[in-house]
Amino acid sequence: MPYFSIETNSVIKKESKQALLKKATVFIAVMLGKPESFVMVSIQSESDLVFGGSHQTAAFVQLKSIGLPKDRCAEFSDKICGFIHQEMKIPKERIYIDFTDINGTMFGWNGKTF
Repeated sequence: MPYFSIETNSVIKKESKQALLKKATVFIAVMLGKPESFVMVSIQSESDLVFGGSHQTAAFVQLKSIGLPKDRCAEFSDKICGFIHQEMKIPKERIYIDFTDINGTMFGWNGKTF
């Protein structure tokens, strides 16, 4: 049930956003070894976002997943920053990532919890 969210002050055209959503879905599924059918991705562009007092392009990213391995978050950070830099041209040093390991009993889907 991974949820991957990117909030950025960058401008992303609608057609580019659709392609990026698909790429991000595959990227997260492969990185976490989870089925693509359970990955949810959202992208909010043109957000009012300032990082370090600057309006230069930046991103706030969230990765939430049941059983997110804490010992791999540094590795995931490197991969996520690389993906966002490659796909969105946002400098790696202007990306913050919030990792959250979710207890399956506290996350619902299809009328039940995991």
